Amino acid sequence: MNILAALIWLQSAVAPAAALPLPPPAASDASPELAKPSAETPDDEIFKLEPEAPPKKASDAAIAAQEMMDSALRKIKPDIKREGNIWRVELGERMAIIITDPVAERMRIMVPIVEADTLDEPALRRVMQANFDSALDARYAIAQGVIWGTFIHPLTTLTEKDFLSGLAQTFKVADNFGTTYSSDVFVYGGGDSNAILGDVLEQLKALEDAGKVTA
Repeated sequence: MNILAALIWLQSAVAPAAALPLPPPAASDASPELAKPSAETPDDEIFKLEPEAPPKKASDAAIAAQEMMDSALRKIKPDIKREGNIWRVELGERMAIIITDPVAERMRIMVPIVEADTLDEPALRRVMQANFDSALDARYAIAQGVIWGTFIHPLTTLTEKDFLSGLAQTFKVADNFGTTYSSDVFVYGGGDSNAILGDVLEQLKALEDAGKVTA
């Protein structure tokens, strides 16, 4: 599946499950009949059906978080595209899709990067290393045959700073795919990326000294 097809799949697959009506129970001749209490059945042995719980609704905090996100995005691009709980953000040559589920109180940012079939085993290993230490709050992921940059956060505890930082980091991991595999200049210790990034910086320094690269 190519990136365009993945985007089409994504936008058709993000409808909240809670919004879909449940089908009526199918009638079946094999279904046992409910036992009817007889006049001899004691009252305390008669089972009574509990009333159905009302469907869960989005909290005020979740709705407020969505509006905060919308306001923050419009500071970047006033003509941002929103369709219900979905936003599309185009920056440069990349596009992010932002999805919220106010009932489940979760949000997700996704930026398609490249078709997954292009990854060989060393590149896949490098992606997993980056998820440990250099992707920071963003992550690389595979879905529907595409490599994505992603950021996931609880909706009701999301601040504007966290949201914009997550958006920036997700675009960064997409831009840095194939080079530093990082979302920023900071890298956690204990992983493999520091040494790998060090080798990359040394190579760039050598090219600069040779006049083949300009700062």
